[in-house]
Amino acid sequence: MHLNDNSVPGNYQQPIKNFTGRIVSNNVEEIDFAPNSNVRIWYNNRAEDYPLHKHSILEIAIPTDGSYSYVFDDRTIVLNEKDILIVPPDTLHKISGTRAGIRIIFLFNIDFMKNFFDYAELKALLSEPIVINETTYPDIYNPIYSKLIAISDLYFFYTSSIKEIPIFSNLLAVFGMLLKTEYEQDILVSQNDKQRDIYIKFKGLTERLSLHYADNISMEEAANYVGYSKFHFSRLFKEYSGMTYYDYQTSLKIKAVVEMLSETDLQISEIALRCGFNNLTSLSRNFKKQYGCSPSTYRHKLRRKKEL
Repeated sequence: MHLNDNSVPGNYQQPIKNFTGRIVSNNVEEIDFAPNSNVRIWYNNRAEDYPLHKHSILEIAIPTDGSYSYVFDDRTIVLNEKDILIVPPDTLHKISGTRAGIRIIFLFNIDFMKNFFDYAELKALLSEPIVINETTYPDIYNPIYSKLIAISDLYFFYTSSIKEIPIFSNLLAVFGMLLKTEYEQDILVSQNDKQRDIYIKFKGLTERLSLHYADNISMEEAANYVGYSKFHFSRLFKEYSGMTYYDYQTSLKIKAVVEMLSETDLQISEIALRCGFNNLTSLSRNFKKQYGCSPSTYRHKLRRKKEL
């Protein structure tokens, strides 16, 4: 595909039209963004499938006429008209059984969001594909759909420039709506002053623990931080977090281990020490309890998945 695609209506032709099309090698697709930008949006009316592939960017698909099927490792998602599918970065998928219809495909480079203080919350949200429709997200589906159509309009309206600031402003608004339940809980003001005081103290403590997960902060230190006796603290912490203090600490360490296994080539013994485990045995025991396998087996599975 070059410069002009005669099968696409004129108002959906690519702005800044020089592009090369799909480049796929060993199931990894190199995304050809609009020149000097972090976005590419396609008006897709082709009845053709796409083989297994992944890419390091975020993909969003909306069928506007007809249905569209995405196939992942263990599930097939059939999108009906106006359903929204968010495909996280580095997720293997293919498209099959495609029939005549129209889809809008959004591709975004969201690497800059990794510098956000609360990026971990977004990363957790994007841990698997998300289907958004009136059944799955009844309260926010319509505003999310409107934001994405606004992005499409911004992209295709201008023929010689890409309006990235308003485009990404709308995308951030979409993420904000998806995360709003957690955010609303964070700013909840209880009518009971005592409960509100406990919530604020424990919220501050858990944020501190998440930053210092490797320091092995004792229960006594944590209790002193919020101003309770160890016995009183132990009961209140379980009510707040749903788990014991030490289980919560361990969960934070395991979360950090998983990230290092995925993103570094450090020896597992070194990862254990960096994440606050006294030895490799302690890490392996706790890791297997949560993931059902050893850290080395987990890393091997990650690497095999990336090689596909």
